[in-house]
Amino acid sequence: MVLFDGVANPSCLIPIEQASEMKITTLEGLADENGNLHKVQQAFIDEQAAQCGYCLNGLVIASVALLEENPSPTDAEIQAGLYRNVCRCGVHSRVIKAVKRASNS
Repeated sequence: MVLFDGVANPSCLIPIEQASEMKITTLEGLADENGNLHKVQQAFIDEQAAQCGYCLNGLVIASVALLEENPSPTDAEIQAGLYRNVCRCGVHSRVIKAVKRASNS
């Protein structure tokens, strides 16, 4: 999952010829120029919202896109915004806490 022009999408679903015209942001590109983590990245650390790492990149990217669109989402809106990401470890409750921490709520 990466941001294509600010919209979260699985990178494997966008043809390369379309991607060449878009601004692409990966997980590594979320930090600022001084290396400070994005507020979502920091919230995931603070809430311990990662275990195996299988879903981590996608969840962080999708969370960033969600908060850009909806700065104060409800739990249901967070769940709906992250539906494309499969987590095998069961950290769903911590992910929701992390997104809430990073939000304006």
